[in-house]
This record gives sequence, structure tokens and C-alpha cells, in this order.
Amino acid sequence: MNAVPLICAVASLPVGWFGGVLIDRVPVDDADEDDDRPVRLMIDDRSLRPLPGVRLRGWHLFVHLAMLVAFTLVGIRFESAPFLVIVGYLLLTAMLVTVSVIDIDCYRLPDRIVFPTLGASVLLVVVESIRQGQPGQIRYALAGAGVYFGFLLLVHLISPNGMGFGDVKLALVMGLYAGWLATTYSGALVLVLWCMLVGFLSGSVVGIVLLVRRGRSRHIPFGPFLALGCLTVILLAAHLTTVALSY
Repeated sequence: MNAVPLICAVASLPVGWFGGVLIDRVPVDDADEDDDRPVRLMIDDRSLRPLPGVRLRGWHLFVHLAMLVAFTLVGIRFESAPFLVIVGYLLLTAMLVTVSVIDIDCYRLPDRIVFPTLGASVLLVVVESIRQGQPGQIRYALAGAGVYFGFLLLVHLISPNGMGFGDVKLALVMGLYAGWLATTYSGALVLVLWCMLVGFLSGSVVGIVLLVRRGRSRHIPFGPFLALGCLTVILLAAHLTTVALSY
């Protein structure tokens, strides 16, 4: 039995703890003084001590469980992949789980998490693609990032209230990793389109359910649905690309 899924599951434990630290600190640290969007801590001020212990309640429990499940699935999906590829998709997964919780709580996708992840991811994609002797993968990854960013930027410009610019910046990271799985430009486009389709459909369904239950429209954070779409497509990428390109 391949040990990669088990190793990924174990790795989720410290990553989940660190994600909880970021959830407690970054929304407040990243806040703009002129930004009137709600920003609040999810637990009391004791969370701000230098090295908080492991907390297994509320959102922190959810983060640990989500990391455990997602890391294990990524381990199964990439169990035969090179080490740096696995690291890259675990990095993406950890970032998406963390910023999704922050977005639900604060309506914010912090640049202090998204941009460092983007920088590290670009470097990782370049180094690993060259190491494997497949520099073309760099172009497909960048194409995925560009397409996803461009599409969400257009949506943001058309409807700023419906699509925040934080979602647009997050699309750079998601598109990069979706495109990295492709072997052609058309494959990168297909995977990005699947990401958007799953993300928009899941967000729309939840929005409709909330509208029916509450009888009025209410703004919902869209980042978690984009994250769900991205992770779903990455786990099923080979099948989705084959199905789409067969027509």
C-alpha cells in the first residue's frame, strides 16, 4: 500500500494548527483602515498569544477535519506523483481551506495569504516542470492562471458587488494549479472552465436555498465555492478533461 495518503493525512495536523493561527490573526492584521467590511475574531483574545495550542472547537475543529479529509484525498490523487507536485497541491489545499473559513467569517480573502502562496507556487511550478524536463507545463499553468484571472476580472468589472476583487486574485492561484495538470492549452482551458462551472453552480444553489429560506437576498462569500470547484476539478481532472475533449 502506498504510504503517501497516510503521510499527507499526518501532515494535515500541523498544517491545520497553523491554519487556525492564520484565521485568528490575519483578518485583523490585513484589514484596511478605510475598509468598512466586517472583521472579527472567531475566539477570544487568548488566541493572540505567540504560540496558541491546538484548539478543537468551532471553526478550528472544522479546519482540522477539512484539512485531514482534503489532504488525504490529495494524497490518493497524487500518490504516484513527484514529491514537489504533491507539496504544491497540498499547499494549494491548505490555502484554500484557510481563506475559505476567513471569507465565511469576515468576507475577506487576505492578500497576506494569497500572494505568498502565489509566489511560492509559481516558483514550485517552474522548478518542478524544468526538473521533469517538461517546460511546456509552465506555459499551461500560466495560461490557466491568466484565463481564470481574466474571466473573474471581467465579472468583477461588470458586477463589483457580486464578485469581489479578492476572488479575482484567488483565481490566479487556482488557475495556475488547474493549468499545471493540463498537457495542452485547450486542456488548461477546459479545466479552468470546469473550476468555474462547479464553483458558480454550487454558489448559485446555496444562494437560492438561502433566498427561499429567508425570503430575501443576502450577500454570501463566494471564495469557498470557488475553492470547492477548484479542489473538485483537481481531484477529478483526468476524467473531466477526457470527457470534455471527447465531444
